Amino acid sequence: MSDEHRELPSDRLWQPTTGKWFAVIFGASLAYAVVRYHLAGEVEWRHLPLFILNKATSLAAVFFVASSYLIGKIFRWHDHDPALRLVVIKFCGLMGFFLAAVHAFFSLALLSPAYYGKYFDDAGRLNLQGEFAMSVGVIALFFLLAPAITTLPGMPKAIGGWRWKRNQRAGYIALALVVVHLVALGFKGWLAPQGWNGGMPPISLVAVIAALVPLIVRRKLEHDKAARSREKAVSDEQEH
Repeated sequence: MSDEHRELPSDRLWQPTTGKWFAVIFGASLAYAVVRYHLAGEVEWRHLPLFILNKATSLAAVFFVASSYLIGKIFRWHDHDPALRLVVIKFCGLMGFFLAAVHAFFSLALLSPAYYGKYFDDAGRLNLQGEFAMSVGVIALFFLLAPAITTLPGMPKAIGGWRWKRNQRAGYIALALVVVHLVALGFKGWLAPQGWNGGMPPISLVAVIAALVPLIVRRKLEHDKAARSREKAVSDEQEH
């Protein structure tokens, strides 16, 4: 373990490495939102404290959750230190859940025809698109709750290894629901790249791509594992 971590408890989530992860992911998300909507777009700067921050928060939440399922599979930066790798995985998962919850509260505060007119009907009520997207988003947050709670210290021992793994897999369901949530919110805008501010894809499209990566990686790993099992079975049969 590097010198900057030697004086810290081994399971402490906030430490120099995780601080860097937060700075990079949240900083990049906020920078993207500012450039796309303020500098390349026409959103007034007075909307930065909540409207734009909410967009950055939602994107960062997806990045963090996705990263928690990719570290050790695709992201190999911490393989030299398994203890630190586990801390980073836990940090990304919990930070993703926290930011998703913050995004939900921010969205509730902003939810009105003045901010999101395309999700409301003429009477000022949510239309089908708006209601469907909101309900799927809430369900996704619910599924994130299971891996978040079981990430807390002592939970693996308390509930057992098999139940812990099952609860952690709920994050994949959450990511799939996030994809549905974002498709419902922004699909029409994705099909009109000529309207993208500065040629930059909408945040919803960027988040969908980020959410799909762990799902695709998991599918590939399962496929490869099944293929190895079949090859081993064939080899065993030939030996006998």
